[in-house]
Amino acid sequence: MRLLYTTFLILIIFSSCQSQGNKVDNTQPMFGGVEKSEEHKKIDKDFIQECMNKYGSIESSVSTHIDHAWRYYYNNDLETAMKRFNQAWLLNPEYSDSYFGFASLLETKGLYTEANHYYKIGIEKDTKNDRAVKCFQRIADCKEQLNDIKGTISAYNKIANLDSNNSFAFKKIGYFQMQSGNANEAIKAYGKAIELDPKDAMTYNNRAYLYQTLKNYESAIKDYSKAIKLNPKYISALVNRGITEMQINQYKEAKADFKQCVTLDPKAGELRRFLGLAKLKLNEVSEACVDFRIALKLGDKSVNDLIKESCEK
Repeated sequence: MRLLYTTFLILIIFSSCQSQGNKVDNTQPMFGGVEKSEEHKKIDKDFIQECMNKYGSIESSVSTHIDHAWRYYYNNDLETAMKRFNQAWLLNPEYSDSYFGFASLLETKGLYTEANHYYKIGIEKDTKNDRAVKCFQRIADCKEQLNDIKGTISAYNKIANLDSNNSFAFKKIGYFQMQSGNANEAIKAYGKAIELDPKDAMTYNNRAYLYQTLKNYESAIKDYSKAIKLNPKYISALVNRGITEMQINQYKEAKADFKQCVTLDPKAGELRRFLGLAKLKLNEVSEACVDFRIALKLGDKSVNDLIKESCEK
């Protein structure tokens, strides 16, 4: 193991020195794409042999270095990630994952033309059609971790283009479009996800929330109701439907939803307050005040003004 690390160190130092002369650079895809010296070729050969001794095969060696590369990427050590992708490429230049790694790292630098070049190579190298989707999922995970929302959406769009039946990709596109404030794009993505997976209550709830923010209350209640039908104990959908019903003066229906919420979670002060508000709108003042006082005991201090206004006259 010590000999292998020594070889890595020699490789890195040598590459760094050569890079100054615009030659081999292990922080660039394919070591900068330049012809290596005989000395460097010998170092590469020794590196490959050390990997064979340690991991038993080229395939295992490549897999290990690719996994390390993604881990470095995920933890925002982009330079080391590039070095590991280069090592995997050196071990087997026909393996597609390195090219996807090169592309995504270039993309983070805003080098989109170069990135697309390597994405294209990655797709071409994926002759069995079993790596691209997995690689784009790793890219999506990394970019989500690094708060690159635009990049995350782009990665999931690539997955969806490659696998039009991937409901998870459409759900994630919907979620991140929603986080980005692109309600219509999010609704479109959630609609596709629902077509592919009509039994996921959360997707209905998320799309309903978007409809609600757009004041399309009828569609919102319809989707909340579908979510609740799929999962009768889905408190978030029940609360959201109740709030929507309050917005369109359907206080009786809202009361029923909030009552169910309180039954499911009797220790949530906020839910008690919602129930009290619905009762207050129905002129059930004394019952509303009971709920407000229970909410206060449960820690919801925001009911203080409601108690003063409605219960201490």
